[in-house]
Amino acid sequence: MLWESLTASQFEQAVKDTSGVCILPIGVVEKHGNHLPLGTDMYVSTQVAIAAAAQEKAIVFPYYFMGQIAEARHVPGTICVSHKLMMEALREICDEIARNGLKKILILNGHGGNNHFLPFFAQEQPRLDRDYTVYIRNAGNLSSAQREALIKKVGTDKWGEHAGFAETAMIMHLHPHLVHPKAQPMEEGVSLNRLPAMAEQRIFTGFNWYGDFPHHFAGDFEKSTPAIGKILFDAAVENTVKAIKTIKDDNISPKLTQEYIAYGNAPQAHITHK
Repeated sequence: MLWESLTASQFEQAVKDTSGVCILPIGVVEKHGNHLPLGTDMYVSTQVAIAAAAQEKAIVFPYYFMGQIAEARHVPGTICVSHKLMMEALREICDEIARNGLKKILILNGHGGNNHFLPFFAQEQPRLDRDYTVYIRNAGNLSSAQREALIKKVGTDKWGEHAGFAETAMIMHLHPHLVHPKAQPMEEGVSLNRLPAMAEQRIFTGFNWYGDFPHHFAGDFEKSTPAIGKILFDAAVENTVKAIKTIKDDNISPKLTQEYIAYGNAPQAHITHK
C-alpha cells in the first residue's frame, strides 16, 4: 500500500496490517545513456516495491531520490546534493517513518552509486540510539539460480554496468514509450580505461567511473527486450517478497538494537554484566 494514498485514519490499521514494515525505494535522478529516462532508478525500485508489497503487505514510502551521484554531476538533468545532506536527510526521513509506528524499514536500492553510501548509513545506526531497524537490499539482486537461468535464456552474462542490457530491458517492460534506442551510440558504452594503473591495483578514487565512462553509459542493450525485462522484474519482485517476509519474522534485530543501546550508553555496565 502506498503511504501517500492512505488517509490519516487508515494509517494506524495499515501499520498493524504490515507488521510495522515500510519499504523506502531509493535511487537518484541521473542520466541513463541517451536512451533511457533520468528516472530509471525511480521506476525500477518503486515498481518492484509496489508489486512486492501487493503480495506481502508493506507500506511503500514515496520514492526517495537523494542518493550518491556526484560522478554524474557533469551531465544534464542530474540532481546532486551534498553527502552531508544525504546522510542527514535520510536519517530524518527514517526517524519520521519510525515515529509513525513503522519500526522496520527496508531501504530498497535501485542505484549502483548508493552501494557505498547505504551500508555506511546503516553502520551509523548503533551510534544513534534509535528504536527501529534499517535493512538494506538492492532491488535488482538476483540469486545464482536466477542468473544462470537468465544467462541460458538470453545467451549472455553481460548485464551492462549502467543503462545497458538489464536496465534497458527493465524499462522496456515497465515503460516502453520512454526507451529511445536510436538515440544512444553503442560505442559510448565501452570503457575508455583512462586510469588503467588504478584498475590494475584496485585503487579507488572519486573519478574512476568518470575516467571509464564519461558519457554515463556502460554496456550495450542490443539483446534487451520487454520479455527479458519482465523476467528481471518478476525475479526482483519475488526476491523482495522474500525479503519482506524475512524482515517481518526478524525478532532478533530489534532485541539487539535495544541491548546495544543499553550497553552503548553504559559500557562499564556491560563489562560488569559479562
